[in-house]
Amino acid sequence: MSFITTLRRALLGDLPDFAADPIGFVERHGIGADAPVALRLGPKPAFLISHPAGFQRVLVENRDAYGKGAEQARLRPLFGEGMVTASGPRWEAARQAAKAAFSQSRLNHGLELALCVLAREAAGLARTSGSEIDLHGLMGRLTMRMVIAALFHERLEDAAAADAIYRAGCVAHRHLSLSMWRLVDLDMYLPTREGRAFRGAIAEMERQIAGFAQAPKGFLAALHPLVAEYGPAVMRDEAITALVAGFETTATAGCWLAYALARRPDLAAWLRQEVEERLPADGELRPGLLRELPRTRALVQEVLRLYPSAWWFARTALADDVVSGVAIPKGASILLCPWALHRQPDQWADPLDLKPARFLEGPQPDKFAYVPFGAGPRTCIGAQLATAELTALAAMLVTTFDIEALSGPLAAQVPEGGITLGAPRAGMKVRLSVREPLRRVA
Repeated sequence: MSFITTLRRALLGDLPDFAADPIGFVERHGIGADAPVALRLGPKPAFLISHPAGFQRVLVENRDAYGKGAEQARLRPLFGEGMVTASGPRWEAARQAAKAAFSQSRLNHGLELALCVLAREAAGLARTSGSEIDLHGLMGRLTMRMVIAALFHERLEDAAAADAIYRAGCVAHRHLSLSMWRLVDLDMYLPTREGRAFRGAIAEMERQIAGFAQAPKGFLAALHPLVAEYGPAVMRDEAITALVAGFETTATAGCWLAYALARRPDLAAWLRQEVEERLPADGELRPGLLRELPRTRALVQEVLRLYPSAWWFARTALADDVVSGVAIPKGASILLCPWALHRQPDQWADPLDLKPARFLEGPQPDKFAYVPFGAGPRTCIGAQLATAELTALAAMLVTTFDIEALSGPLAAQVPEGGITLGAPRAGMKVRLSVREPLRRVA
């Protein structure tokens, strides 16, 4: 081992190996582990947790002994003090206010608007039947408009504005993914091209959010009373957090969902039968119907098991603790990893296989073995909305199109492990061809 390699290991520990291949690293160290695995990601100790009891201890049983991870401070230039990054009274006030936006009546209204967006997208895709499509671009633009409709109750008809928000979100997300595991994000301090692009993306999103906030509806209306105590930044921070976190994670899950259907025509047929049996005479999807599609929701659950958009999240130990017999010192970084958790062979039969029926029959795994939206008080507030949108997307795809996979086997698609789970670097491509006879859905 060279002197430089030895010095780098002494200074950075496991960080270079982790940064080079995050997904592979957590698979090698986390799958099969039934206790925290000691690591060193930079100058301080860290622990990888990928077993149910560890998630339960850190996120629920002794949650007050753990705070937001230092890694998530990197998100503040974009999210400010939004719910992903904040703690304390500001977080509690925002989460409580946001709950009103996710009440069943408001959620149904937002979903109705989102389903209208989905219907228009289906019609547009039908006009280009047989074309080759990059799933990441399709799902990103679609879910971004669906999230704006569902959360802000806005139909984004301006194509230029929609494209500007999408491109800004992609630039911001990519910058955070690339910089997350650097010891210092120099782009925030030096006049680099990447730094300018990131700051420009933030400015564009702030401009668009300011437009929505002029006449706040939905999620923004629920947050508006907080302005008196926390100032206008609360609207900016929570809106950008909800928008970016909502559309990017749902878009990625939508990519894997669509590609799974393309590779498994048996599953597409299984879902199609269920959806067509329950569709009303006019063929339109409505919010209530989405709760009556157990097979479709099971596929969504299974895709989120294998490809959790929130594939990791971090905490910092605020006090000494013991997790599954391992001493956790105060100040240690905690890396909780649903990607490895959802592949534990002692919790899941054939953990690498796509088997949605596992959510409909047979013994169920430990409550904390499946956490695609987190667990405890910080469980993703938009979990119900994301699940509904993905269910609607699957229903639209299987009843409107035959889907041909063009990028090889599903198992050969290797995601990027960034701030959230990303699509493979080479993309995932499909061909969508209108089914005959076509039954209009959405």
